[in-house]
Amino acid sequence: MIQEKLYLKGDKLLDIYGYEFKAIKNALKLGRENTIKKVKESELKGRGGAGFPTGIKWEMAADIKAEQKFIVCNGDEGEPGTFKDRYLLEERPLKVLEGIMIAAYAVGADKAYIYIRGEYSKAIDVFLKTIEAARKEKILDDYFEGSDFKLELKLIRGAGAYVCGDETSLINSIEGKRGRSRIKPPYPIEKGLYNQPTVVNNVESLCCTAEILNPDSEEFSQLGIKGSRGTKLLCLSGDLNKPGLYEVEFASVTLKEIIYDLGGGLKEGENLRFVIPGGISTAIIKSENLDFPYSYQDFEKRGNSLGSGAVIAVSKKHDLLDLMLNVSRFYMDETCGTCFPCREGNRQINKILKSFKNDGKKIDAELVSDIGNTIRLAARCGLGQSSLNFIISVIENYQTDLEIGGKLYA
Repeated sequence: MIQEKLYLKGDKLLDIYGYEFKAIKNALKLGRENTIKKVKESELKGRGGAGFPTGIKWEMAADIKAEQKFIVCNGDEGEPGTFKDRYLLEERPLKVLEGIMIAAYAVGADKAYIYIRGEYSKAIDVFLKTIEAARKEKILDDYFEGSDFKLELKLIRGAGAYVCGDETSLINSIEGKRGRSRIKPPYPIEKGLYNQPTVVNNVESLCCTAEILNPDSEEFSQLGIKGSRGTKLLCLSGDLNKPGLYEVEFASVTLKEIIYDLGGGLKEGENLRFVIPGGISTAIIKSENLDFPYSYQDFEKRGNSLGSGAVIAVSKKHDLLDLMLNVSRFYMDETCGTCFPCREGNRQINKILKSFKNDGKKIDAELVSDIGNTIRLAARCGLGQSSLNFIISVIENYQTDLEIGGKLYA
């Protein structure tokens, strides 16, 4: 089910003795400044959902003077329908490890943590064995290849909280505190783990850096288009004939082609209602509006986001009210409860949807929109701010159905 492009090609890379670590060796040859420059020139954006330029984040962290800096690899993949990082951790752990090493070298960190979702037991087991083998071969905890670079790496097992996908919640969890978001600023690159400068990167982002710095790899910056360089892992699920993990070059396919060519169209001859393009934190896209290139800028033009890369196809057989209630329950249960707008806003939305389902009380679309805007503006973290995108977009696209008070069947 995997379309091979960059870091999904070739044999499984589980054997540390056969892995050459060409990218980190190249980074050491280039030096810290030129390593960051190469990542900046690649136009790599964070693959966890926020899309912040990785090279700029590294440059900002490198410029800060501090006795201690940290790298944190975020493998707390909690967004429903997302499983790309799980694959990379289980099947490409050395690529992930090399990406962590490159990031640490670039910003001047000698300690790193990889935080993996507690439910990913196989990924945790694989990565613990990878760390053990790397220590034995003096890749970790010793000066690498006779250079002045040495890295300590520790694995942290998460407790399953979705909110720990937020970088400040994750940092609190590593410190042994409750996983809840911090007020920003200061940002983690200024005051993060143990109040020291900390760079948090997604698993896929770090794998990308290992490709960018690998002298034998295809030129990353030549793939895609300006503003959307490289490739993206997509987790296809929902009512598709061929769900699975795919890797696509940016702007080389349309969202429609992703659904009908890669995903094989809908099962059992069902008709597509809409697509959730980047996990339930993103707004829906109706079936008639899918014919546009898969790129950051094309999504931004439509007021949407690539999100986590979880592309979910929803057919016309589903009751949309039940879908909204499922999403609402998820966010109501998974918010950290720290900030009032997110905690109470999601509870009120759930109450409104339940009243509609149980009592037939019409949904006040304006009220829902007001609550959603308040959460977007006032919630502490990006996970909270995006928690109503799916529900609001369903209401906006199917307001006529809501106004007549009928069941939301397609």
